[in-house]
Amino acid sequence: MKVFLCYQNGSVEIKCDLPFFRRTGEYISTTELLTEKESKQLGAKTDYLKIINISWFLYKDGKQSSVEILLE
Repeated sequence: MKVFLCYQNGSVEIKCDLPFFRRTGEYISTTELLTEKESKQLGAKTDYLKIINISWFLYKDGKQSSVEILLE
């Protein structure tokens, strides 16, 4: 499953080995999840961003399924 972090006009695909996702309203640390290059690609100015929405796009074959985590 692909996991994307989306912030303003940027998005980054991440490897997510966590057994669960954070909930809407919680803050995540970009320094823990992203490399320096990915952080620049995302365009975030701060280390902690708030999750405002999580969108699941599930398909019958799990290979194409994805999750978009919108950040503020």
